[in-house]
Amino acid sequence: MHKLRFLVVDDAGFIRDLIKRTLRSHFTQCHIDEAVHGKKAQSMLNKGTYDLVLCDWEMPEMSGLEVLQWLRARETEQEKPNSPFMMVTSRGDKSHVIKAVESGVSDYIGKPFSSEQLLKKVFKLLMVNHRELIRAILKGSATMNSTSSGTGNDSASVLTATPLVQKTVLQPRSDGASASLLTAGSPSSKLVAKADQAKSRSALRALGKVTLRSPKGQWQGILRDISLTDITVSIDFSDSPSPAVLEQVVIDIATKNRPDEVARINTFTTAVQLQEKSLDCHTAQISIHVVDDDPVKLEILSHYVAQVR
Repeated sequence: MHKLRFLVVDDAGFIRDLIKRTLRSHFTQCHIDEAVHGKKAQSMLNKGTYDLVLCDWEMPEMSGLEVLQWLRARETEQEKPNSPFMMVTSRGDKSHVIKAVESGVSDYIGKPFSSEQLLKKVFKLLMVNHRELIRAILKGSATMNSTSSGTGNDSASVLTATPLVQKTVLQPRSDGASASLLTAGSPSSKLVAKADQAKSRSALRALGKVTLRSPKGQWQGILRDISLTDITVSIDFSDSPSPAVLEQVVIDIATKNRPDEVARINTFTTAVQLQEKSLDCHTAQISIHVVDDDPVKLEILSHYVAQVR
């Protein structure tokens, strides 16, 4: 059986790990190479071919768009068919999508994304050159899932509208927000709740407006507290469900003196607290933890923190 080869290109280690974990959940025998920037990806593509390239847009050394344009030019020069290339990026506005399409991108997925959303696109692209292999993988997974759960639809749902169930396990934080998850129902949970309430009251100041995005939707939020590692935002989730704990979230940050330079920072949710104890409440305070290691984004975040603190 053909062993699929993937190249994952992203300067954020958190995103590379998420993509690799998602791929290995269905392609146990695959080979995955990774690159931290475009120049490294270019070097690896010069050495060999891949069944699928998953590449970020904004990276140091060489952007994802430049990698794509270079690869398509080389394939044209060598009279080779275009290899599948998926752009994985926070740049989801129409102008950037058009640029990627004009440059020959095979598919496009915006950050943040869920494992199910990524798998649907991966299977779709691989079906072009590896139809029988993908069918065999889906059939084998469906048979295994049928034996264990009585249903054979989990893998097949990648190509349909039925969502897959993917679990992402992250190390819980040691602060009060995460502790409340671990102590729920115990006497100590009351102490944690009081600490959380006190923290919430102290964070009611408005430091500015920001945008939060997750696979569920997008929210305009009021920034309540911010550091280089942790951020608190109040949102209204009347139109889209609130992010869940441990869900991947992207926050857009721009400093006052450089409003056109937006840092799309990767984070994950550590706590969600309703602003009112009511079934009709549609406002919540969201705590998120920064996991991005892009130096450019962190520099913008550092300047932003200095401005609003």
